[in-house]
Amino acid sequence: MPPHKPPPKVLPDSDWSKRAKAITFRKLMHLDRHHLMPDIFLSTSAAYPPTPTTRTYGGHVFAQAAWAAAHTVAYGLHVHSITGWFLLLGDTRYAFEYRVRRVRDGGVYALRVVEAYQDSDAADHGKTPTFMAVVSFKRDERGKHKAGAKGQRRDFEHQEVPGDWLEREYGHLLRRKQRFEDWPTAQGMDGMWSSELSVDVWEKRGEGFPGLEMRKVNMDGYNAKACPGAMADNGESARKWRLLMLYRLVTDAEEERRTAEERGKHRKNGADDVINLHACAHLYASDRNSLFLAQRALGFERSFGQVGSLSHTVNFHGYAPDLVMVDEKTGRLKEFVQESWTSNSGADRVTHNSRMWDKEAGRVFATTVQDGMMRIQHGEKKGLIDYEALLRRESKL
Repeated sequence: MPPHKPPPKVLPDSDWSKRAKAITFRKLMHLDRHHLMPDIFLSTSAAYPPTPTTRTYGGHVFAQAAWAAAHTVAYGLHVHSITGWFLLLGDTRYAFEYRVRRVRDGGVYALRVVEAYQDSDAADHGKTPTFMAVVSFKRDERGKHKAGAKGQRRDFEHQEVPGDWLEREYGHLLRRKQRFEDWPTAQGMDGMWSSELSVDVWEKRGEGFPGLEMRKVNMDGYNAKACPGAMADNGESARKWRLLMLYRLVTDAEEERRTAEERGKHRKNGADDVINLHACAHLYASDRNSLFLAQRALGFERSFGQVGSLSHTVNFHGYAPDLVMVDEKTGRLKEFVQESWTSNSGADRVTHNSRMWDKEAGRVFATTVQDGMMRIQHGEKKGLIDYEALLRRESKL
């Protein structure tokens, strides 16, 4: 008879009903390094569950895998590209174990493969990875563009849309609110919610989102009424559907000061660089309510459906220091915008796309593409709350 295996250890902060406020992104991402195997890391804070279940937010493992990889590259290398595959559901009660494989260390680029495991029933108690990612890092090469540099290179840059695109396309929406705080907090899940739980429960779940403060722009006056299945209008309403999400970092000045003092003494690896931490914060934001946008754009928000991410890719553009989310001179939190849409659907799958903006600079600093599963049955769900509609009525916009 096989020996009895003790139940997996439950993380002490995994009861999200007791979360009074959002924790900092640094605390959320914190990893303990294995004392014998230096390329294995264990998460210490519970992943966010968008709904009152134990199912985790995919952006957590996506961002934390990159953060684990950053611990294994040389200081001065910054994450610039990542593709992740979501293999099994994560469970917010248990820690993730990240196993990093060093594929290549070049002079300018480095590549890592990361597998995430959990001691959960869904993940066969650590025998099967719940997630895996390929993460690429790059060293800053600006010195090669300076006058007099050996083998001086030409500068060049362009982006898909002009720098004033957000103002030209969405200015009439963005001007409805004067301040970041005036926009409603993004709900945990951007879909119809069960009326078996009160609106207060759903609101608290959105307000408890850790690491980042995220706000959702009211798109009334821009998005047309969705056509179910995008069939009757040949996909026109789905193609034009957009979502704007505003976000900024949740941080603590004293915590950052202590960390900077400690890591400034040695700066051994990529995790000693705040640029990589903030890059991971953008990765964390990139998956927020992603596929639920497509469900709404296709008019299926009231339909029985199974929605889940299959793979997610983020490419950062420009120079890595531009990813820092706090103004280094003033300490002011910078505000960022994710502009999202769906470009394709069919065969029980859907594509989510986005541009991630530094609004003040008019710069697209990242583009994302996500492949998702979406299985829709005939019929509508009963007893649902459209929280987004409630917000529209309350704001009278």
